[in-house]
Amino acid sequence: MGSASVWQIDPTVTPAAAKAAADYLRQAVLDAGSGPEWPSQAFPLRLESVGVVGAGVMGSGIAISFLNAGIPVVLLDRSPEALAGGVARVHEALQSSRRKGRLTAPDVEQMMALLHPTMEWGDLAAADWVVEAVFENLDLKRNVMAAMGKTCKPQAVLASNTSSLDIDDLARASGRPQDVVGMLFLVPANVQPLIEVVRGAASSDYALFMARQVAIRVRHIPVQSRVGFGFIGTRMVAAMLREADFLLLDGATPQQIDRAMESFGFAMGPCRSLDLIGLDTACQVLAEREKALAPNDHPAYRQPTKVLHAMGRLGQKSGQGYYTYEGRQPLPDATVMRVVADIASSHGIRRRRSIADSEIVGRCVLSLVNEAWRLLQEGIAHRQSDIDLIWAYGYGFPRSRGGPLYYAASQGTAAVRREMAAIARRSGDDRYGYWTANAA
Repeated sequence: MGSASVWQIDPTVTPAAAKAAADYLRQAVLDAGSGPEWPSQAFPLRLESVGVVGAGVMGSGIAISFLNAGIPVVLLDRSPEALAGGVARVHEALQSSRRKGRLTAPDVEQMMALLHPTMEWGDLAAADWVVEAVFENLDLKRNVMAAMGKTCKPQAVLASNTSSLDIDDLARASGRPQDVVGMLFLVPANVQPLIEVVRGAASSDYALFMARQVAIRVRHIPVQSRVGFGFIGTRMVAAMLREADFLLLDGATPQQIDRAMESFGFAMGPCRSLDLIGLDTACQVLAEREKALAPNDHPAYRQPTKVLHAMGRLGQKSGQGYYTYEGRQPLPDATVMRVVADIASSHGIRRRRSIADSEIVGRCVLSLVNEAWRLLQEGIAHRQSDIDLIWAYGYGFPRSRGGPLYYAASQGTAAVRREMAAIARRSGDDRYGYWTANAA
């Protein structure tokens, strides 16, 4: 897909540049919950209890966020085993905080007393705010939203934690679309300090007001997005993972890609991130992308992810993904490189012996920048700083570099656009539009 990059990555961030980035992000936090995209009217806030549907990793993390704020939580799941697992995760997280000195034993006891695990929909009837956090499947989420719409009281706001599905579709399924918003927490929900709030076509001012206040109440940053595949965060992730997979086909290894991105300052490289998220989840998102966008993609688009998933390599949860795992320790796996080489050969991609770290970082970071420009053009994102906040506080972009768009501006927009054009030329063409630079 390409040859050596001419893009030069600054290896260090000066103290002055880091301070400027910190000041920028501080202002971005203040701007995120204000502006014309949010309701100007203040409503009486009622948040005496909340409901969480789905007791998996995400649902239990959301529950912990509210317990930390002293708010009673009804945690619902249809499976007794899943429900017990969710309660155990909540208890272990609180005990971990106790061991670290953040909570006392009486604190843990009081917080667990606020948790009401149940398998009965009727137990959600009194909740003021209810979120679904079930598996990322459209039919499943439609059914859950329909049940929430019938069960929850008229004043309740209904939220979906979907990362890629159409909020308007789910809102219609609820039977009360005016009460529905998207509220995308990130894993782990009780640690990641950002919530992407998605405004649906029918979302009322009250629902949006409630979404913002709920985020603030649990000490999260609310950033608003419009409806569109993947919203802001997931859609940009898709662009970066596209380049990570193409880099593998070009000759890079997972550990080289991750090392380069982590040296740039990312908390975790893209291959390790995929293994953490799960290749099954990644392929589900890919399927939803194809349904939503019907994209014109290169035939090898995301083939490493798809083939590894088809082999049963799901990531950390199965012990094998882009890496093989001993516990949580990722180890290189020759099988992955054989698979990648076979895919490259079948698609006529000539693999290179050496790929510079600067090319890896340039292609991955600039793919984020270009997708961010598209999001601004389309009106899905409201402002540059919102995008940078999502990435700096939600997806591990180095805060010392301020976020993808702040970083691009610091390098010079004209230089960024020239490098995107050069990547397109080195790829042979840009028939798929991956490197067609969008207006900044």
